[in-house]
Amino acid sequence: MTDAPGSNETAGSSGVPEKDWLALPRAMKSPIYDYMGFDITDGGEGWAEITLTIPDVLLNADGVLHGGVWTVVSDTAMGAAARTLIEPHERVITSQMDFRWLRAIEGRTLRALGRVIRRGRTGWHCTVECFDARGVLVGMGSGTFVVIDRGRAESPR
Repeated sequence: MTDAPGSNETAGSSGVPEKDWLALPRAMKSPIYDYMGFDITDGGEGWAEITLTIPDVLLNADGVLHGGVWTVVSDTAMGAAARTLIEPHERVITSQMDFRWLRAIEGRTLRALGRVIRRGRTGWHCTVECFDARGVLVGMGSGTFVVIDRGRAESPR
């Protein structure tokens, strides 16, 4: 049961409020989620799962999921994991990311599991693991994210 509209706390069986870890990440979804066909499907404190059902439009010329799509979904999973730990007045910005493709996807589902590994003073370190429809690990990566105040303007240097 939600305590109040817009609240990200629910009452647990003990009556003590439990945090809805996905309230902020779900509230901050961008249009690319619907455009590409993925969504936040699970998560908790410091982790989030993004699931993509793969439409034909995201396949490359060889008929396999385009590599750039893997990285968009992976970046989103890590960013959503970080958003489970920030305050509403903060935002998360990707500052670095790398990705490794391990094997071809079988099926039409890509599931990315992002985790916050370390919350540093100037950067948060995250990892992502990607699984296909069979649950086989097909890719993995890592990223560094910066958390700043939402009102702070960033100017290109």
